[in-house]
Amino acid sequence: MRPPLFMLLTLILCLQASRLHAYTVTNLQASYANGQIFLTWTNPPVNNLQYIVYRSSTPFSSSADLTADKRLGFVRDSSAKNYHWSILAKANVYYRITDGGPTLAPSQGLYVTTCINNNSYYYAVTVLELTTNVEDRTIVAGQNCLTSPVAGTKTHPKPVFQQTVTTKNGEVKHHYVFFVDNQATDQFPALCNVGSYGFNFWYVKRGNASSYPLFLQFEGSSDGSADKKLSLDSSWTNCYIIGLFDWLPTPNDNGGIGISNYNFGWHENFNIYSNANPIPTTGVVRTYAQQLYREILEWAETHLPIDNKKVYARGSSSNGFGALLMANIYSEKIAAVYAIVEPNSISSGTPVYKQMWGEVSTKLKTDVVAFDTGDTLTYPDLKDQQKMVHRNEQRSMPPIYDIHGKNDVTVPWNSGRIRWLDSLEVNRIGGVRFWDQRDHTGNGKNFWESETEPNYYRFATNIGYPAFSNCSIDHNPGDGTPANGDPYGAINGYLDWKDSTDKACKFWVKVFIKDFYVGGVLHSQQYTTCTADITLRRCSNFKPVAGMTLKWSNTDANGVKIQKGTISNYDGKLITIPNVIINKSGNLIKVKIQNCPYRLGEHDEEPDEEEVTQSVVSYVPISHGYKAYILSAQNEHALVQVLDLSGRIVQVQSLALQEGMNEVEVSAPHGLHIFRLIAPSFSDSRKLFFH
Repeated sequence: MRPPLFMLLTLILCLQASRLHAYTVTNLQASYANGQIFLTWTNPPVNNLQYIVYRSSTPFSSSADLTADKRLGFVRDSSAKNYHWSILAKANVYYRITDGGPTLAPSQGLYVTTCINNNSYYYAVTVLELTTNVEDRTIVAGQNCLTSPVAGTKTHPKPVFQQTVTTKNGEVKHHYVFFVDNQATDQFPALCNVGSYGFNFWYVKRGNASSYPLFLQFEGSSDGSADKKLSLDSSWTNCYIIGLFDWLPTPNDNGGIGISNYNFGWHENFNIYSNANPIPTTGVVRTYAQQLYREILEWAETHLPIDNKKVYARGSSSNGFGALLMANIYSEKIAAVYAIVEPNSISSGTPVYKQMWGEVSTKLKTDVVAFDTGDTLTYPDLKDQQKMVHRNEQRSMPPIYDIHGKNDVTVPWNSGRIRWLDSLEVNRIGGVRFWDQRDHTGNGKNFWESETEPNYYRFATNIGYPAFSNCSIDHNPGDGTPANGDPYGAINGYLDWKDSTDKACKFWVKVFIKDFYVGGVLHSQQYTTCTADITLRRCSNFKPVAGMTLKWSNTDANGVKIQKGTISNYDGKLITIPNVIINKSGNLIKVKIQNCPYRLGEHDEEPDEEEVTQSVVSYVPISHGYKAYILSAQNEHALVQVLDLSGRIVQVQSLALQEGMNEVEVSAPHGLHIFRLIAPSFSDSRKLFFH
């Protein structure tokens, strides 16, 4: 029996409706470059779509092949468009996927994935209609899936050069994009959880040098590219400057797209294209932004003539927080920090940031390991830089310079600034901290920036410096109430140093009181003497080990030794000399290892009377024996023997000692043994108990 006509019509209409919102990409193509596969295609001519990418070692022949284990990630509408740069330029800007090559067309889509091995893969792209949440899983060979596999090589990806922009003062910005995705290898981390995305950065070269210092300028979401300004300190000469952005394509409260993640990162399940994510209660808050900055820095060190020991971080407001955070996560890479009106903690108080980081009370884990304990840090710990400088007290921390305003309502003076100052003091973090009457934008400021910004080039990650604390002539910041305390002033603002020397046996530095200026005018309060604690930081050669005895002295400008002391049984931690007298005329502070060998050329003065010319040996127990620290006066060969109490040799080895500190591990059966070290210029013999 034939079906009624109206049933046939209904069936036809239903079939048409089912295809009404079904879309398929065409012209899918793939290319390989620098450890990444670049997929491009032609989009359907509609919006509100999501493009899902699949990868397989075998060809895609039907929708059944689109299994969950083959799904890589997704991108949204106009993925070939550089949305962030388009906003900055106030014009549509499209990505380039080869250095300086042609821009992609507005009709194209783009997905870039990192190669996880050296194999060849097939790729397919499907379309999900966001209104209905329906994915068209149709496979059309040669259109939305590859008919031939594309080969790739696992290697470290590189950013792609986009264009140059000339600023109003004639400087040239080189604009790059780092394409990242959710695929991690042992050479490159996953830097975007949902799939492929391209992050912008730029660099400027100034002057001529064989090796350049590098400034990391945390830019936030805008660097004034629309009018081609370069709002950077003109005193930064013979250097490279990199602009780091903080921008995600997340819908904002103004009806547009683009929010900050405070240079931090986001939860591994946060959809960067949505502000309607669930608030996470499990999982990991990943520092995608900070890891991206590290990758950009390492690329610069590899591909530009950068002095990687002179890398400086600078930012204002939330970007100052980004500079602080980078200094606390990657402390050994940053030589100095300058932050302006920055918060020292961030909050997940608004809905989108709760989605991004979770409730503070949930204490979600991050992907950063604590320096002091080796445990994984929680989000509440990592977001609070006051806690972080405490955890990193014994780490190779850069000096931190910053300034805050007592009239700042965005980062209020009464919301933790005093605790921040106290934390920097207690944990002996070097640098100078200023405050004045400015608001968040700088209106009402008393200090010029040239008076608060550090002398960057004196700092390097391999140059030791004195960190001052508890200075007797510091200004009074008050109790946290804006009207309380000095209206403007500084912690460590009167103190300075020069000519630090860092040797295996001794560290010494000249310290002095300097003139203090406010707004270009000499402050009414000037001093000729004070006291302060001095902590030695970032010593690269002077590295005494626990158990050694240290001697220190303070010599005034007339050559008179006015203070001296002994640190017996040194504990191996930061070396702090308390209550050091510092004069305007200058003081020479020396710290040395007792009985350390004096070597010709180590310093330009006669050795102290207590210095001798024999090597020093110190022993530290380890799990399987002892580690001997041998401070040798010269290059020479030594014989290491372990004997039992009857004099029989249990272990023997030869050792090539280098001038300076040497380390050697020794092990022996359980019990008491004799450890003997014999060299042409000295010998040492100890009884050691082996567990």
